[in-house]
Amino acid sequence: MRYPDQATRREFAKRTMCAAAAATAGTSAATWSASNLQAAPQAKSKIRIGTRINPAWMQSTDDNDLRFLKQIGVDAVDITLHLVPGAAEQGVVRRQPLIELISRLDGLGLPIERFNTIASHYLNAHLERPSGQREIDNLKRTGELLADLEIPVFGIQACQARLHATNSAGRWLRRQGRGGYGYLHFDQDRVTSLGIKPRYAVSSQQLWNGLINIYRQVVPIVNGSKTKIAMHGNDPPLYNFLGNPQILCRFKDFDRLFREVPSANTGITFCCGTRFESGEDVLQGIEHFGKQRKLFHVHFRNVRGTLPKNRAYSEVFVDDGDMPMGQLIRALNAVGYDGVIDYDHAVGITGDQPLPKQYIAFAVGYMRGLIDNL
Repeated sequence: MRYPDQATRREFAKRTMCAAAAATAGTSAATWSASNLQAAPQAKSKIRIGTRINPAWMQSTDDNDLRFLKQIGVDAVDITLHLVPGAAEQGVVRRQPLIELISRLDGLGLPIERFNTIASHYLNAHLERPSGQREIDNLKRTGELLADLEIPVFGIQACQARLHATNSAGRWLRRQGRGGYGYLHFDQDRVTSLGIKPRYAVSSQQLWNGLINIYRQVVPIVNGSKTKIAMHGNDPPLYNFLGNPQILCRFKDFDRLFREVPSANTGITFCCGTRFESGEDVLQGIEHFGKQRKLFHVHFRNVRGTLPKNRAYSEVFVDDGDMPMGQLIRALNAVGYDGVIDYDHAVGITGDQPLPKQYIAFAVGYMRGLIDNL
């Protein structure tokens, strides 16, 4: 991948000595910085910070767990359908419970940025089964409500191969990083050796037909509204996984979906981690989808390793992976991205239970620092 070279310690030391020399000559670093800032003011980035919340975040006294998120600098939240009372059981969202949830979160300064559906709720639609039409109708009703309430991002998910598997447990290994923090590691050969079998056969064409049918019915519901449909794609990005195909693993697959159902209201949840795992150039991907105005949500997580090169990857601290995240934030800013970045998957820090507050505080502070230094 083509990432600009980062500064070496020697270069840093050289710059430090030059600054010291300037100070000795009578020009302080503070004076120099102030004059430059006045001469060339920087436009403030519109990138915001978000985080996903689950029901555990909703249980604290006086909503103190949610207040914590606002206090550390979270701008918006990402929820899944099951956070709305009754939605998981019925597969569709009702207006009043959603309005009450919006009001509760807005009152804390945490507006909903992304409303994510659950792929298992429209598995039959993906597989072109007769009962799939009822699932699509539920998606349409949900989309209509989200558009009416002006929720910015409506997440519709790819059909993951694990949904067809007899048992997908044991796919992850747990490893330790610096100081013993815990992270998840995926090894493709190891997972293959587990012998996980599919419950039924699925074809790529079947999945494409099902997904396009979903989009052709749901997309018109939000067209022209402030609500955009964002597709995350398959994770891990493997075309063959657990004995069945997956179809949304590379940039060209997203291009095909957007070409099949053209709309200004369809785009991508750009998961930096998943896109890096695929072996493709993340910076090129940001430029590619950013220029098309199809970057709707960003998962700003870091990983080590790619599937094509290593047949494995690790989900690590946001500052501890192979991607220089400062370059990514600059690329997002360069294409005018004005949505949310979300650290996505939390790693395990000593004492960080039952909610991963310590890691979240670290990640949010790290991302805020990158944004403020654009």
